[in-house]
Amino acid sequence: MIIDLVVYFYYSYRAFSLRYYKRCPIMSGTPILSAAAPILSMDKLYELYPKLEDERNEKWLEILNRAQFMTVSDGSLLAETGSHCANFMLLLDGVVRVYQIDEQGKELTMYRIMPGDVCLMSLNSLIHDRPFRANATAESQINMVMLSSQDFKLAMGVSEAFRMLILSSLVDTVCTMVQSFYDTAFEPLDMRLACLLGQLFERNGTEMLEITHQELSQELGTSREVISRLLKKLEQKESIVLKRGKIMMGKNNIHLSKCI
Repeated sequence: MIIDLVVYFYYSYRAFSLRYYKRCPIMSGTPILSAAAPILSMDKLYELYPKLEDERNEKWLEILNRAQFMTVSDGSLLAETGSHCANFMLLLDGVVRVYQIDEQGKELTMYRIMPGDVCLMSLNSLIHDRPFRANATAESQINMVMLSSQDFKLAMGVSEAFRMLILSSLVDTVCTMVQSFYDTAFEPLDMRLACLLGQLFERNGTEMLEITHQELSQELGTSREVISRLLKKLEQKESIVLKRGKIMMGKNNIHLSKCI
């Protein structure tokens, strides 16, 4: 199965081994079709996951009726290495960071889940009843629709629209991760840093980032000292201006903009 191949490829590449197993508590929320759920949640769900809008399978609608709507605060830990997924998430708002921590405590971002995306590691855990092989944290307040693991497996069997959503999202995630592997293997670290800064400037729509050298090092899987040295070189080229806890776009930012 493609999920097995991708996960095997990733962990062969990273040479990362599991060390412990934990069971995640099942999170509870408000049924998405209940009167107590936010009115716009269904519209938002169909806007972000349009493949589901025309699904009229009776069993699928029953599954959707049991789905839970949840709001989770910024910084909340959603899953950790060794835990088992008890729920499947469809993200409506916010960003979730999926990352690993090595034996020295250094973090490396694997990918981010944006509204409309599906989490690869969650699929691997749910389909094969395997432990989650990374950590997942909310980078902002998030709103999500959750299916229980049982309803997720049932939906895969009864809804063609849901299956197509999972498969198309899986392909997108795989392509993103393969590109990340390529960048890590072949792109110089200074170029990866410049591209990351350019993407962050574009995403935030501003010429100032409130981000630390440590946070950048976690994105790229290196040390803070290395990032600080490379940032200083970019500042000398007038690509950026460094402030305490902030990075501002410089007047000679071609090194950043060409990566966007």
